[in-house]
Amino acid sequence: MNKLIKIVGGSLALLAAGAAIVAGAAVVLSERKMNRVVDVPIASVNFASLNPNLERGEYLFQTRGCTECHGTRGEGKTVIDDPSTGLYISSPNITRGGGGAAADYTDTDWVALLRHGLTPDRTPIFVMPSEDYAQMADEDVAALVSYIRSMPPSAERKAEMRIPLLVKALYVAGIAQDSSEKIDHTKAAPKRVPDDQHAQGEYISKTCIGCHGQGFAGGPIPGAPPTWPAAANLTASPDSAMTTRYASLEQFREMMRTGKRADGSSIGVMPFESLRAMSDAELDALFGFLKTLQPKASGTR
Repeated sequence: MNKLIKIVGGSLALLAAGAAIVAGAAVVLSERKMNRVVDVPIASVNFASLNPNLERGEYLFQTRGCTECHGTRGEGKTVIDDPSTGLYISSPNITRGGGGAAADYTDTDWVALLRHGLTPDRTPIFVMPSEDYAQMADEDVAALVSYIRSMPPSAERKAEMRIPLLVKALYVAGIAQDSSEKIDHTKAAPKRVPDDQHAQGEYISKTCIGCHGQGFAGGPIPGAPPTWPAAANLTASPDSAMTTRYASLEQFREMMRTGKRADGSSIGVMPFESLRAMSDAELDALFGFLKTLQPKASGTR
């Protein structure tokens, strides 16, 4: 019996030691990956030369998800606080006051952040959905950044992240990705917002891919807390949301304005603070584009 106890005890000790080594490796390797320098060409854009429209910039700030993470005044806020997993993300102040995270960003630094998911020293941003902004037109980037720079200064607030060990391990394995890993850095962004309604709808839809995927087929949202539901399929698949719930423009508009399905039930994690501020013209263009998508199997992103 004593021999058996010793064997079992020794095995448990070995397992514990192995688990500690794996955990330690996940921490070290994830930090190394987060601090790596990503060498990609950053296009130079002179915002002033584009005569940025501050009214357009304010509209973009309100409708493209900026307020969801950074607050209506750019002051920063708690974005995720999930006690069940230990995931905690608090965004920074992005105004020019209070030591804001972007207070001293140059035009090129903003392009690196929005289009490439990179900081000024070219290390990756872990949480910001830069893949949604990678194809934002030059004139819109200039308008958005110029508006942010014009905002009244807010009090100091730094970014804070507490990433669970499992997420760090998934990050090391390439299953969870930082912003820069999700972007095609070779694809040039347009200079101007398209005039054609269909092209406008496709342009607006780029801000949907972070959750719904490049193919708009939905599925589990990469890096999201496990309590979050899968993103809906937006293609013409027979079981997709666009087929079963939002077949008409009126149904689509109502959902985007209210955050509720046709049966009155609330939709959990969509950024409705931003979506409900979108103009009818943009909602119509987005709906028109989504209705042209070919069917794809739900969950394949």
